[in-house]
This record gives sequence, structure tokens and C-alpha cells, in this order.
Amino acid sequence: MLLLPPGGWERTSAKAWAESLDLPVESETKYQSSYRSYLANKKEILGANPRSIALLATDDHPDQLTLIFANKGDSAGEIQPTHGKAAYVATLEKSVEKLIARDADLIRERLTAMLGKPRRQGFGDFGKTRESAERWDASGTALLLIEQKGEYTALRILPTATADAGGLSMRITDSQLRDRMKGNVVHRDNGDLVIANIPMIDQGPKGFCVPATYARALIYSGVPADLYLLALLGKTGVGGGTYVSSMENSVRALAASYGRTIGSVSPNLDLPKLESYFIRGIPLTWAMFVDEGVNRDLSLRLRERSKTEPEAWSNVLEPKRKAARTLRKNPMNGHVCLLIGCNRKTGELATSDSWGPEFAERWITVEEARALSQSDLGAIVP
Repeated sequence: MLLLPPGGWERTSAKAWAESLDLPVESETKYQSSYRSYLANKKEILGANPRSIALLATDDHPDQLTLIFANKGDSAGEIQPTHGKAAYVATLEKSVEKLIARDADLIRERLTAMLGKPRRQGFGDFGKTRESAERWDASGTALLLIEQKGEYTALRILPTATADAGGLSMRITDSQLRDRMKGNVVHRDNGDLVIANIPMIDQGPKGFCVPATYARALIYSGVPADLYLLALLGKTGVGGGTYVSSMENSVRALAASYGRTIGSVSPNLDLPKLESYFIRGIPLTWAMFVDEGVNRDLSLRLRERSKTEPEAWSNVLEPKRKAARTLRKNPMNGHVCLLIGCNRKTGELATSDSWGPEFAERWITVEEARALSQSDLGAIVP
């Protein structure tokens, strides 16, 4: 597998490199693109099996290739269950921890054999998001092996200049970010007010909706964020599951270091109040309960919605609004996504889920949203 950019970091096309790595497009915005694939033990790289591979790029120039090996999210399904819930959880945690350590050992052994002994360095912003890495250099490229005990083993591949700077990112000023956010607001002829250029992060086959959603909101707000690192900070359980309040508390300091504030929003889903955020280009994190029937219908509605006039579409939605009265919240189907827009004419909210590009924008009636809401809305504000 081609772990180094074939033409060097300056001359390699990110799109062409992603195609050679069989990485499908995950997200394409005005500011950044990403490509990601979940492999499920399909490939062996440096003696271990990566669970996911992601390539980040700016203006088609690759910034970083990240391989995530054994981790508490993707690897949980590989463990054979044992009898009894307590015994199963304990076995799961220990087994995943062993897998993470094993993969780190295998990769370390291979890289040391090829490139010699590594050196230690810190990577990323200071505080809880700072990672301790073992570093090897080759052909203008730094390979950083990160083993977070019980959390994940990662190999971050990036230009040596970026690694020399410790992976620290330039901060966008509040005024610059506010202008950028306003520039992302799209007004459509049918009355849609929706925020564009929000990066997609596909959480993959695991319950990482909370860290994925917060990573999307943070990156959009000019704060570097990694899905797996946020899962660590938010104390996401093995296989998934994170309380929104826990995630907010964990990332508040990270957001503040970039001049951003994480605040609560009135949970009554009042369209004019929500619109006051959307008009400024600020998406909202929303905790809700998934209803399988409504969820399937949201995807089916997209085709008809796009070719129906607002007044006629509002009439089409009337049975959906009435049916919302009988919806029941299933506590086993908790979920977090983004609210990214609204339509006052049709009484709808635009949602965006961390399930891949096809879920980047869907529309739900306010009545359905209120019926399924966990009454927890948040905003990252400059």
C-alpha cells in the first residue's frame, strides 16, 4: 500500500492519491475535502489490520493520511461475547486493550526494522488533546505512531514540516470565522435557509454519533478535531455510547482555546429562535431519538421534496405532522446529529447525520422533531 504521497506532498493530487488507496469521498467543502474507508480486517499494513483510513486535503493538496488500527469503537464487534453483562463488558474492555497494544507493537517493530529507532514527540494542541507519538522520517514524510492505552492505535502520516510544528493549527480569528459562517448561508427559492460547507465525518459501523457530530461542528468552527480523540475525551464506551453533557464538558476547554464558546440553546425547537442561529451560519448539535419509520421516510422524501412547490409540499407533510402525535421515544435509539437549517414556509428543519454524504442534508417537520427530541440543543459560537 502506498503510504507516502507518490509525487511528494506539494505535487500529489489528493483525489488521485485517494483513488489509488480506494478511499471514497467522505466530504467536500469550500475549505477542505476528506476521503475515508472502513476496512474491517480486509488489509494488512505494517503487520496489522487498519480499521479505517482517512485522507484530509486542502485545495486537492493532501494534508494528512491517518490509519486507525485496533480501537474501542471499530474493534468491539470482533470480540466474542461472554455470559453475563458485567463479565461481557469487562472481557470486552480487556480484549480491546490487548488488540490496541498488539497492533502498536506490530507497527513499531516493522517501522523500526525499516527506518531505525523512533524519537518521541508531542503532537496536536496542548492539554487533553495532545498526543504522545513515536516518530520516524522518510522522504520528507513523518510517520507518527500513537498508542492511546485502551482507546486506539493510530498512524498519522504527514509532511515533516507539519510534524516539526507539532501539528499545531493556525487559529482563525472570531471576525474571520463570523464572516466565513455568514458566507456559508444559502437561501433557496423554495424558502430553504441552510448552512453549506459543513464537513462530513462518517462514524462508521459503531455508536460514535456524539464524537462524530462534535468533530464536525468543531472543525466547521475552526477547531481541529479527530473522531477517535474526541471519543477518548468524551469517555465514549467500548463499541459506542456517549452522553452529550459529558462530551460538552470534555471539549469546552478545547473550544475555548480557539476562542469558541459551547453554549446551550432553548430546547423548544421554536423556528424563529433557531433561525437566528442559522442566519449567522451556526449549526446546532441536537440530541434526539431515532424512529426507524421516520428515519427511512426522511430519505424517501428528498426526491419528492425537490420537485414540489413549497405550498403543495406543506400539504403533503400534513399527514406526517398528525402522525407525529403518536410517535414514542425509544430510549434505546438515542442519537445526536446537527440541525443545519429551516424552512418557515413548510415548517421543516434540516438535519445532518454523521452517516456519510447521503445523510448530509435531510428535512424533518417541526412536529416530528419535537416528538423525537431529547430537549438538548447546543451551539459552538465564535
